[in-house]
Amino acid sequence: MNEGVLNIADADGGLNFEFANKAGATKLVNFIQDIISCRVNQAKQLVSHDERNGTAKEKHTFSIELAPVCRDDLVMLPKATSKLMGGIGPLVLVYKISKFIHIVDITTMQTFEVDQVNYWKSPFKALLGRERLTEFVIMDIENVDTNMNDSRAALKQKFKLLKV
Repeated sequence: MNEGVLNIADADGGLNFEFANKAGATKLVNFIQDIISCRVNQAKQLVSHDERNGTAKEKHTFSIELAPVCRDDLVMLPKATSKLMGGIGPLVLVYKISKFIHIVDITTMQTFEVDQVNYWKSPFKALLGRERLTEFVIMDIENVDTNMNDSRAALKQKFKLLKV
């Protein structure tokens, strides 16, 4: 049986995908969950029922809500998330989106990863997005000694605190 998409339609605030069977929809849902931070709700509805044969047709609905943050967004962490991350400052910058939301504390340059479970316990939204960023040229810099945590981004020295 074909598991491909039968129909794609625009919906309020999203897209509707219609599949011939549940297996195709489940594959798409699992793929999305593996690559981006999201929340999935599942429902089923009885379409028809044949008592003679003991069969029933059901309509399965999956709703996927993506985390409403993007790379380069400035966000303010809720107190619960800030405590969970070791008491980091509330203002952080999102530097990568994947199955985790990767953030960097803008005052200490410490990096953290917020997983799906912890994000949806106390979600946060962007204060400012990429469109509000301003490009500028720095003429002179001075290094500031800080104790970086042992995250991959810190070890690669992807972020460095500087005096301007």
